[in-house]
Amino acid sequence: MSTKVNPNDATKTDDWRLKLFGDELRMNTMTKMKRGDIEQALQEVSFASIPDAFDGYEYLALFFGANYCPFCKEFAPTVVAAAPAFAAKKTKVIFVSNDRDDLNYEESCEKVQGIDVMGYDLSKTAQMRDLFGLKTIPALIILQNKDFEKDEPFVVSNAREILELDPNLKRFPWGSIEKRQAAPLTAWDRLFIHGIHGNWWQLGHKNVSPLHPNQMYMDEHAVRIRAGLLNVITWVAIMNVFYMRNLLLVNVIFGIVSWEFVTSMLFGLTPFAPLGIIATLVAVVLQPSPLWKPANPKRFAWGVGLMLALSCFIIVQFKDEISEKDFKAAVAAIALTCNLFTWLESAAGFCVGCFVYNNVFVKYLGKEECKECKL
Repeated sequence: MSTKVNPNDATKTDDWRLKLFGDELRMNTMTKMKRGDIEQALQEVSFASIPDAFDGYEYLALFFGANYCPFCKEFAPTVVAAAPAFAAKKTKVIFVSNDRDDLNYEESCEKVQGIDVMGYDLSKTAQMRDLFGLKTIPALIILQNKDFEKDEPFVVSNAREILELDPNLKRFPWGSIEKRQAAPLTAWDRLFIHGIHGNWWQLGHKNVSPLHPNQMYMDEHAVRIRAGLLNVITWVAIMNVFYMRNLLLVNVIFGIVSWEFVTSMLFGLTPFAPLGIIATLVAVVLQPSPLWKPANPKRFAWGVGLMLALSCFIIVQFKDEISEKDFKAAVAAIALTCNLFTWLESAAGFCVGCFVYNNVFVKYLGKEECKECKL
């Protein structure tokens, strides 16, 4: 005969909340701290046991941030301002520090006064990041506050961007971004942009994501199919470099590839890019529901592809002024690079140009990286 265990009794149940947060939660109502005066700040801090602090809540909203992160500082007031709305939805908001030392932890606590804070424990923070698959901060992870006997919690969504669009939580609890973007479009809608999705000459479709209705998106399925078609062309180019050595074929391949990249950079996959049109038609048949991804990183990636193709074309035009050994090495290197890049995108779904855009280009310009690219 089994005995019913109170899920809020930490001494009688293996509670995933204790594994994630520890035994206590910090009540963050301290007065303003003077820089470096950690001891005084800690004297003003009170704690509550984890089961008691979470009792009566249906959801937990974990705000991951750090004092060194400028985007976390921008996002923190949004989370704090939404705390009363979260409380009305029976949701406990907790700040999870990613700070590098105690002093920065205390300064972060000061910036999020009004929401409670997980104790400073970098090992538990790292454990959470791995569990939730977090690569960047800030993040806002929504968990269900139930099923405490399980090994890990049920994750409702990563709502960092959703909160900014729904600060009053009218649509809470939010679902995942992917599910909200999965609405199918007709073949005509995908081939020829019009109506609520924008104009035929623009880079991508608008009003396909409730998170960013005014931003342009492309169907990732069609993008990968086109990458596969480009990969076939790179194989022909490689065969031509090593075996056929046909200058006319080089000019034909460059003409096709350059037209494809220029038109797709300006107008998107349709209606002027021939391989983009073929890829979109194939995607319509094989994948009725588009997988929407932001368009701007793709435009940057195709610009990289155009530069590679142009470099190869220029080298071929000056082949008589270059030794045969150097000529073959240069052209082969470019062709093999294009072959690898297109294979990675078509087969593995990894876009090298998008990776460079997110990790180099946007940081150089001081912009925020594309988080939806990583979903």
